Amino acid sequence: MSDLIQFLSDRDASPWAELVGFVPDEVSREVREANNADLLLTSGSRSAVVEVKLGHLMSDQQQEKYEALTSRPDLYLAALASDKLRLRNSAGRWSFLSLSDLVHRWEFAEDELACRLASEAAGVLRTWDQMISAVFEARSEENWLPLSALNQKFLARVVTRQIAHELKERDRMAWAGVTSGGGLPIIQGWTPIRGEGNDRCFMAEVRWWETKPGGELRFGVDFDARPDNVEDEEVRRAAYDLAISMDSDIEFASLHAHLQTVRPDLAELLSRDKRSRPEVKGDWEKVIVHGMRGAPLDGRKSNTRRTVTPGFFGDGALRFQAIVDIDFDQASAGDLTELIDATLAYLTAREPEAALSS
Repeated sequence: MSDLIQFLSDRDASPWAELVGFVPDEVSREVREANNADLLLTSGSRSAVVEVKLGHLMSDQQQEKYEALTSRPDLYLAALASDKLRLRNSAGRWSFLSLSDLVHRWEFAEDELACRLASEAAGVLRTWDQMISAVFEARSEENWLPLSALNQKFLARVVTRQIAHELKERDRMAWAGVTSGGGLPIIQGWTPIRGEGNDRCFMAEVRWWETKPGGELRFGVDFDARPDNVEDEEVRRAAYDLAISMDSDIEFASLHAHLQTVRPDLAELLSRDKRSRPEVKGDWEKVIVHGMRGAPLDGRKSNTRRTVTPGFFGDGALRFQAIVDIDFDQASAGDLTELIDATLAYLTAREPEAALSS
C-alpha cells in the first residue's frame, strides 16, 4: 500500500497539502534516518512520517522510536478506519489518516493514471472499512455482517485489535495478534485469580481456523512465573492443581449450560461435536517436577503437549484449556467481546474458595 501511495505522490504530490499541511518536494520509502518509515515527506524544513498499516500493527516500541527522532517530523498513522483506536491516549504528536480517505484524494488528480488507480484502490479500501464496521453491528441490525464475511486474514486481525481495545475498556487484560507458526488471527483475554496479579490468571481466547470458516473459544487457567523469576515446580503445580480443582468447570457442557441461563444469545453460537478436552497421555507429574523440556523423554528428542498431555489443551506447562467451536456464520465481532468477557466472569465465579496459589 505504501508503494502505491508513493507512486501516486510521484505523479501528483498536491493532495498531501490538505492532509499534512504542505506539498512535499519528495516522498521517500524506507528511509533509514527516519526509522525506516513507510513514507517520509519532505519540503525544505518541513517533514512528515507516514506509517502505513493494513494487517500489521504499529508496536509501542516502533511508535516510541518515531517520537524520538531528533528531526521532530510530524507523525501520521495511515490505516483502516477501525485502527484509529490503536493510537495510545498519550500519543499527542500523532494524527490518524484513514487509508480510504487518503487514497481517495488522488481521484481528483489531473494525472489520468493516478486518478484511475486511486479510484479502484479507494473503492476496495472503503469496502474493507464497511465490512469491519458491519461485523461490529448488532445481529439485529440490517447492515450487520457475520464474522465469516471476513474472507482475508488481515481484516480479521484489524477486528481482533478492536476487540482487544473493548476488553481493556472492561478492565480485562487483552492481546490481539496471530498464532505462533500458523499466523492465525487470535484475541486473548485474562483476569487474575483471587488474590493474585497478572502472572496467575484465568484465560479466554478466540482464534480463527485455518482451512475452513469459523473459529474456536479456548478457556481455562494460564499462569506465568513470578516477576523476575523463572518457571519452577511451584508455579507448574499451582497452575495444574487449580485446573484439576475446576475439572468439571473447564468443559464445554458446563460453560454452555451456564451461558444458556445468563446469555442464551451467546450460548447459541457455541457447539462441540467431540470432547472439549483431550485424553490424558504420559506422566504429567514428571513435567510438573522437571518442566516440559527437562522431564524424562522416554527416547524422544523433546516433550510437547502432543506427547505428554494432562487432559487439557494448551501450550507449555502452565496453560490448561478446553476448546469450544464458534459459529462464525452467526457471530458478530461484538459477540466475541461479550463471549470472552462472559467466559472470564464464569471462570472467576467457579474458582474454588480454598486458596490454591502461594
